[in-house]
Amino acid sequence: MNNRDLSSFWPIPCGTWFATNVRVSALVPLLVLVLCWRLDDVRFGLVFSGIFFVSLVAHEFGHVVAARMTGGAGDEILIWPFGGLAMVRPAGSFRSQLLTPAGGPLVNLILCGVTLRAVLDWVDLNPGSALAAFDPLQMPLGELSDNLLSDVLVLTFVANWILLLVNLLPVYPLDGGQILQTCLRSRWGGPAGAEIYIRVGFVVGVIGVFAGLMLDHTGVVLLGAIIVLLNMREMYQLRTADGYDDSFMGYDFSQGYTSLERGQEKTSQRRPGLLHRWRERRRAEKLQRDKQRDIEVETMLDAILEKVHRTGIESLTVAEKRLLNRASTQFREKDRDGR
Repeated sequence: MNNRDLSSFWPIPCGTWFATNVRVSALVPLLVLVLCWRLDDVRFGLVFSGIFFVSLVAHEFGHVVAARMTGGAGDEILIWPFGGLAMVRPAGSFRSQLLTPAGGPLVNLILCGVTLRAVLDWVDLNPGSALAAFDPLQMPLGELSDNLLSDVLVLTFVANWILLLVNLLPVYPLDGGQILQTCLRSRWGGPAGAEIYIRVGFVVGVIGVFAGLMLDHTGVVLLGAIIVLLNMREMYQLRTADGYDDSFMGYDFSQGYTSLERGQEKTSQRRPGLLHRWRERRRAEKLQRDKQRDIEVETMLDAILEKVHRTGIESLTVAEKRLLNRASTQFREKDRDGR
């Protein structure tokens, strides 16, 4: 995301935490006001907003840490009206591209586990509200009690439980969707995997809209509508002449979300078409495999030649002689082609 994109959210720098720049949109306080109004208690709304904010930042740092631990990098986090964005660059390995988006939900899962004891104690005191503690569509507490520590722990569980369940939805641009996209890309390649991934997101979004209407829950309707619109946008880009753009509002989701690559500044040049980029990627992958195979063959040949030098060619096994002859033929063909 370039500076022009960031300016639309009026980001406010909040310092550098653990070598990561953290910025918060100036629009976030508006959401806090809405939350306080919806909860009918300003004090309760402010406490839950603070807990949710800390949980969201921890979620985004989960992506940053996961990227760094798997050979990638991450240097910026933006908290904006619809959640958080971690600017991370996973390594090229499947492991990094899978674990980077999984890092955020994993942090929420750990925090849920840490605070689960407090939730179970609260359920013992309120046996009729057992389901409310695990229902992401309702708030188990209506106000803060005298036992503030217990209430904070329960609200921490609620905030992280919501973040965990929402982000595991297998849709663009949530973490579950990026995990799904990584798996689909490794199985069917970029274009085919992208289309399946977008279709899944569109279907889930439509189901979310209708479920929200049936449950009379504005939040679910809004989430479903946003998912539908974002996936319609991605499908349009996939089928236009400009080809498929892996970015969302300037961030590159091709390596996972909130697995995000820092967006490159836009240029006036038209991007290569979808088919052309797919062919180029396949060609690059083939060249890389050929290069790796040549290195392995050369290593084996060095070992065989060393054995010949020490004990003579008669000491070679049938497999070693076959490999030596095949490698000699390949190198002669390469020399001839080089001329």
